[in-house]
Amino acid sequence: MRSDVRSTVALGLLATAIGGCGWPQYESRMQATAEYFDYLGKAQAVLVATDDDSVTSYGVQIRVPIRFRLIPPTTRKNREGEEVAIPAEQDRARQPRFARNGLPGLLGSWYAVVRDDGGKKQRGPSRMYLFGNYERYRDRADGINVDPKTFSDDLVDELADAVGVAAPTEAEWQYEKVEKIGGYYIDSGVSGGVKDNHFTLVKMESRGTEYRLYLYPARRSATGDDADDAPAPDEELQFAVLFVVPSKVSEPAQLENGIKYCLEWFEAVTDVPSFEGKGTDGGEGSGVAF
Repeated sequence: MRSDVRSTVALGLLATAIGGCGWPQYESRMQATAEYFDYLGKAQAVLVATDDDSVTSYGVQIRVPIRFRLIPPTTRKNREGEEVAIPAEQDRARQPRFARNGLPGLLGSWYAVVRDDGGKKQRGPSRMYLFGNYERYRDRADGINVDPKTFSDDLVDELADAVGVAAPTEAEWQYEKVEKIGGYYIDSGVSGGVKDNHFTLVKMESRGTEYRLYLYPARRSATGDDADDAPAPDEELQFAVLFVVPSKVSEPAQLENGIKYCLEWFEAVTDVPSFEGKGTDGGEGSGVAF
């Protein structure tokens, strides 16, 4: 899908340039095309080539920074003797090691791979995690008494407890706006969607490590000229991307650029899907329809 969008954007920009009514407009649009491909090259240098299909069943499209590799799920046999994935939230291999009791709503985990001084690949200390209240909606459909709307607050509190710091108050949460695909996705005229992603950034520091938690969508109470102050829908999916950044992280510039572009390319469906009947042990993402 991403490649189709990029091709359509490029063709749209070129067609618009050729179809212009004058040389100045033509030059301007050709410049825009050149800038688009320059931007695309920078993104390709720090992001993996495609969306991570391990989380698409949750309505998420995300291209992770190129240094990260997916931590695969632990499997177990179901009643039919088939190997199925243990849900991420219950999988100790995928839960953050710094969280003794795990963190709520885990959907995906990635570890870093960097090169040492000799050029050999090795595991780096930085990590990346994706969380969401998706499973809370499924649990509620199964009759479990949970509140999906409090997910973001619960995650912030439990993360703070896990790393041993006081939870930042909401006044300390930062509104973050990033242009999706550098603004070209919308400016090209091929999409009618919004051109920006809106996050709420919650930062914590402990023992030389920074924890950057990006809540999506941003809180409606966020301040700023571009903030959306409209009331939040009564029901919506909430997501959070957590980057664990040690003070002595390898290749910090590449990681920072990777985080920037990852947030720009991030897309998620926030409409609550319908869940069909009781949850099963058939693996992650089962029993749901968007």
